[in-house]
Parts: sequence; C-alpha cells; structure tokens
Amino acid sequence: MTMSQWQPSRDSDIPLHRQIEQYMKDKILHGEWAVGTKIPSQRTMAAMFQVNRSTVTEAIDELTSQGLLEGRRGGGTKVVNSTWSVLAAEPPLDWGDYVRSGIHHPNNSIIQDINQNEPRADIIRLGTGELSPDLLPIDAMRRMFQQINPHALSLGYEQPKGNRHLREAVAEHLKRKQIHVSPSAILIVSGALQALQLISIGLLKRGSIILTEKPSYLQSLHVFQSAGMRLRGLPMDEEGIKPGLVSSYRKQYGGQLLYTIPSFHNPTGTVMSKQRRKEIICISKKEQLPIIEDDAYGDLWFEEKPPQPLKAMDQEGNILYLGTFSKTVSPGLRIGWLAGPEPVIERLADIKMQTDYGSSGLSQWAAAEWLSQGYYEEHLT
Repeated sequence: MTMSQWQPSRDSDIPLHRQIEQYMKDKILHGEWAVGTKIPSQRTMAAMFQVNRSTVTEAIDELTSQGLLEGRRGGGTKVVNSTWSVLAAEPPLDWGDYVRSGIHHPNNSIIQDINQNEPRADIIRLGTGELSPDLLPIDAMRRMFQQINPHALSLGYEQPKGNRHLREAVAEHLKRKQIHVSPSAILIVSGALQALQLISIGLLKRGSIILTEKPSYLQSLHVFQSAGMRLRGLPMDEEGIKPGLVSSYRKQYGGQLLYTIPSFHNPTGTVMSKQRRKEIICISKKEQLPIIEDDAYGDLWFEEKPPQPLKAMDQEGNILYLGTFSKTVSPGLRIGWLAGPEPVIERLADIKMQTDYGSSGLSQWAAAEWLSQGYYEEHLT
C-alpha cells in the first residue's frame, strides 16, 4: 500500500498522535484501507509524517484498542476492523485476495519507492528522463491554447489510429529524420509505454523472448514482464549493443524481437554508432528479426546530432519506431506515436480501442498544433 502526501498540522490544537489516529481511522472506515491491508511500519510512518516513532505508536495502539488494527509478530500490523458493529454483521469483503490474484505483476519495492517519491519538489527526476520544470514550455503552451481555432478542435472520440491532423504532422516531423511513413502507418498512443504494452499483448505470445540491451529502461522492461514476456539482456560497449551477440543469443535462447534504445540510451547515455546501426539492420533483415526502436531521446542532442534512426535505413518494414513528446515537450500531454507496417498498426489500433477508446482528443490537438505551427523546433532549440 502507499501513503498520501498528508501531513499532521503542528499549528493545530489537536495533538499530533490524535491527528494521525483520525487520518488512519478515516482511511479504514471509508474503505480505502480494506480489511487485511498491511499498514507501513512505525518507522516508515514516522518518517513520512515527520514525527517521533512514539507518536505513531500511540496512534496505532489507540486504533488497536478500538478493534481497527491488529499487530502480529513477524506479520506487521493489519486492518482487521473487529468492532462490535462489524462482528455482528457478515464477514467483510477481503479485497486483498483480489489484489494478490491480479495477473499484472507489481513493481518491486524499490521502484514503488521511487515512484512515490518522485513528486517531491526537492527531488530531480533522473529515472524518468524528464525535463526540468523550468524547461517545460508553459508560456508557449498557454499562448497556443489562447489561439484555438474552434473549428479545428474536437472534444469527441478520435479515429482508432489517432487524430488525422496529428498523424500528418508526425509524418512530416519524421521526414526530417529521413523516416518516410504515411499517416496511415502511424498510431497515436498515450506515451511510448502504451505502445510497448500494445505490442506485447497484440503481437506476441506469453512466454515470448525479448532481446534487449543490458541494462535497459526499467519501465519498459516491466511492461514486457507484466505481459508475460521473458527478457534476455545483451552486453553493450561504447558503441551500443554488440551485434555479433544478437545471432548467438537468438540461437541459444530464442527471441521474437529486439528492443533497443540506440540514441542516448537510458540508463547509460550511449549513442549507437552509425556502423553498428547498419550491422543491426543487416541482422534484422537476414534473420527476419523484428526490432522495436525506442527513440524517446533522439532529439535531445547538443554538440553532435546522433546518426539516423534505424527506421530510416529500414527498407523491409522490420522496425517498429517509437517516438514521444514526454522527453522533449511535456510528459503531461501523454502523447507518443508508433510507426510501422500498416497491418501491425491496424491490429494495435484495434486493441487500443478495446482498452481506452483512444488517447485524449484535447492532447492530440495540442500535439498537432505544437508540431505543425513550428512550436516544436523553436522549443527544442
């Protein structure tokens, strides 16, 4: 379970332990902490609420005496709600059984801690590769929304592949990278991670082997794992993934596709060399190995522009190309795109419509304007 950002007030006349007691009691009685929920340790809560551990202990002891909590040796403290009114009724629903039965694997505890702490103002979010808040184009975005053409803005559902105007703008944007795809071969997604999830459940079988760099982006890896995929990491050097190992690993372990971040790899920062990219393309062609190219960071260069994306050298349609606004414009827009063969795009668009019925129309409009009106290049510079 997670805790909110709530903090007891030191300016209140109510003692701190009473405030904490009431906060926890409200969580229990309103059903937010269901029966069977294990609450954080006293040490953890003391740190969260910035109080002495004895203050938390006093609150927990009071709730235990009221029959709302129960501490067990080695098992921590759990919500039991054994008050007289509950004991006289039917046994309460145990949501814990449902939570434990879900097919989507939970993040490991370290990643959960990172996700919970990232909203803190005193932390720089290096893990997500996110822009510094002072680089977010708030003023430019505000001006753009003030100039809305009401005839161009739709608040209804969009087409399965995404807003046509946005797909046309993305196609033009990709031409500058020497990637030539038509709007019909582009799918708009709610961030690149959704594209990875759609690929996992739409194109692969459970237990499929995915080859990737070692290390690789944690969030991407977990998307694959939660969809039942198995991962095999290939070693890297200063030029990126070692092509000579792709064939041997595929022969030894199998491998339905290769997932790679060739430009400004997360977490190493490595840029795959031009020669290495050519070798990867040759291997893909020779072995009929599909590739997912994650180019989330490709535009974030300073002194030297990275080599052409793999997709720019793809003549066979073997590469699914991922792009996103999250690392260059705004993670809050939740807009990314996937370019690939039309049958693949149509298959994934159908699945996307089954899951969320399309990404936000307002965000798609904003992304289309941002690309087509020159805001993107200006902001990138």
